[in-house]
Amino acid sequence: MLLFNISIDCLTILTVLVLMVRRMSFWHPLTAYLFFHIYSFSYRAIQINLGAPLMYYSQAGADMITLEEIERAMFWADAALVIFALGAWLAHARFDSCADRPIIRREMNLKIVKAIGCVCLPIGLVFMYGIRAAAGNRLEVEDNAMVGYAQVLGMWPIGVLGLMIFAMGFRWYLVLSAFILLGTVALQGYHRFMLILPLIYFTAYYLMTKRLRWPTWPILMGALIVALIFPRLKYIGRAVQNGDTSEAFTYLAQSFNFAEKTSDASNGIGEGFLDQYAGALTLIQQNERKFWGAPYIAIITLPVPRAWWPGKPGLADHLKEISTNGRDYAREGRIITYLGEAYLNFGYAGLWVIPLITGYLLTLFCLQSTVGPIARFGRYFYLVIFMALIQTFRDGLASLVLFSVVHNMPMLFACLAHLIPGVATKIIDRPPADPLVSDEDEARYWR
Repeated sequence: MLLFNISIDCLTILTVLVLMVRRMSFWHPLTAYLFFHIYSFSYRAIQINLGAPLMYYSQAGADMITLEEIERAMFWADAALVIFALGAWLAHARFDSCADRPIIRREMNLKIVKAIGCVCLPIGLVFMYGIRAAAGNRLEVEDNAMVGYAQVLGMWPIGVLGLMIFAMGFRWYLVLSAFILLGTVALQGYHRFMLILPLIYFTAYYLMTKRLRWPTWPILMGALIVALIFPRLKYIGRAVQNGDTSEAFTYLAQSFNFAEKTSDASNGIGEGFLDQYAGALTLIQQNERKFWGAPYIAIITLPVPRAWWPGKPGLADHLKEISTNGRDYAREGRIITYLGEAYLNFGYAGLWVIPLITGYLLTLFCLQSTVGPIARFGRYFYLVIFMALIQTFRDGLASLVLFSVVHNMPMLFACLAHLIPGVATKIIDRPPADPLVSDEDEARYWR
């Protein structure tokens, strides 16, 4: 029954690709947006059309998502994809019009990187392994005012290694450390983003160092394996934490069982982001109140532990207001995507303006940061932003700050240090249109 919507969706995706693919790369914002759109909306629409039940289908007393809601959600998702691509195209046009001008950038300062590494890496490892192990690998923010800080500190090692690999290259001891660290993160049983986001970061940076726009076949095969394992990764991790290796191997085998995955899809087992987004549009419409950006302000109060300020604004307070007994999004921890958030704040105007502004600003930032020599702080800063984009599109724009700054404090420290006058050398790079721009010396300047 969704064949018409799926056909329009496929046509929209194909049109965007035909018009923009020659300007895109793996690290382009439109690439991240297309992946988010296909994974969250297109794939789920196909599942529903093949017979997968809609959200709340088997939940007693719940208000099941309807096909009409899915159709409306798909229409606005496709419209947002076109508008986001338009914003990206406008950014390219703006950047091309100024391509004959030199660009002033800050060079990455290796001394700052090493200082941050020497301080943050040991501290982060203590909190990541020591405190988490003492707490049984499960820390609840509500139990202790300092636990929230401990969780953030436990993420420092990943951020530090990302910073050091960018500054020093893929040296064997850094790569080995990252491999061990990410392996530990993969088996922790929760917070799967701590594995996926760094993998996106390292892939984008590796491609940049090799002057490749798109992943090679080995990288694609590795990504496929991760994609197959990812849905069951938290169950594998929990089994390992509980010492049940046989159960862990059972989940691992199920990850490669395509018949099992087909059964899961037909039973509606999956992320269901389209369903959540579709239901959110109805809840927001019924609420009859625009928030005018109030949910974004909550990011300012995030550093204050809730144990110290029980009534502090939360990142999901808006869900409490729009939730109903039949669709209790707040209690169930549902997401509404950045599109639902745009509609929540500004109504239908938000569904036009937010994708346009987001596509324009992100693409312009990408172009200004990733053209020219690699050893520039702006490129590193953009990569940290880029790796959090898919999570941002899924959870809302406030997540851009949450996942790129709060969860990556070493990047914030490096940014503040590079802004100190006289610390980071300013370099005048060739104009992007200069035919010699790709031949500039991209070796590490401190060697």
